Amino acid sequence: MRIGLTLELRRIALRFRVRPLPALLLAALITTGIAFKFLRKPKVYEASVVLALTEGELSKKNGIPFDQLREYVYAILLPDAKLLALIEDRNLYRLRHKLGPQYALEELRGQFDLTIWKNSFVFYDESESHARKSARIGISVFDGDPELAYLLARDLASIVINSHEERRRLITTTLAAEINLARTTLTRKLSSISSELPEKQAALTAATQQGDTASAAGLMTDIASLVEEEKTAEDRLSAIVRSPDTIADQFTAAGLDLRIDLVEERRPDRQEQSPMVPVMILLVVGTGALIGAAMCLGAFDSRVHDTDDVTRLGLPVLGYVPGFPGDDVGSLRTRGARRGRVPWFLRWRSRR
Repeated sequence: MRIGLTLELRRIALRFRVRPLPALLLAALITTGIAFKFLRKPKVYEASVVLALTEGELSKKNGIPFDQLREYVYAILLPDAKLLALIEDRNLYRLRHKLGPQYALEELRGQFDLTIWKNSFVFYDESESHARKSARIGISVFDGDPELAYLLARDLASIVINSHEERRRLITTTLAAEINLARTTLTRKLSSISSELPEKQAALTAATQQGDTASAAGLMTDIASLVEEEKTAEDRLSAIVRSPDTIADQFTAAGLDLRIDLVEERRPDRQEQSPMVPVMILLVVGTGALIGAAMCLGAFDSRVHDTDDVTRLGLPVLGYVPGFPGDDVGSLRTRGARRGRVPWFLRWRSRR
């Protein structure tokens, strides 16, 4: 294999020496195309912010599940309406006027990435004021403009924080209204039972004195039912007033016992590219393109240059005259005569 490869490289080198100009032109064309593609490639800068998620006292036992935190941030804390408002404020994706808002949303969501990690593994410090966290939320934004990438990262962080606070206020108000309504309903029910129970007991006493056993049995059943309802209502009211477990579960399920704060941000720097990088790229690409062009042109060269080419045609080699110093003395080339060349289509026809 090594000998065959060496012979093939020599054959290609011989053809390159015979016709160097086409190989050089092809290599220059390939190098120019690749260099143009590489040098015109837009640079992408990454800006990032880190949000700390703090769990309160109610979430110590029943915190938000870690595997659901990313979906909570992506789908709930970054709603489409606020992202569309951000796109309009920053005038992003001008094609949105033709392709619609859904196109702009997909472009923006594809431009940033969310990373969730537990606080116990990264960035943990007991002396830090935000040490007790369940997780950290990283938002990375990619853009060709470093300043715009940084501004978008901060805007997304603000949307996450504000959406969480708005959701806390809204659901807190709803829960408070539901708890007040339940407390009011139970209080009224207890008041109604308290006024109805003495009347039933008085009617039971009268029926017993009159010997009306049927009425007495029905009244006893009603009194037992009222006593059971009163006990149930008192238990529910006591659970609402005194026990925080039920309220804690509702707050935790709604994500209300969580705080989200911005604790870190990174602004990308506009890096200047060294002039040696394009030069090295041109050298490497040019060398590879020159070798490839020589191999390509040599593979399609149908002329006979040495005995191996005759053997490849299936013809016997009777002998050959090797080159020697002065063998071009008196040749047509040294006398300035023009060589007659057979057109390529006639050469291919002769081979058929």
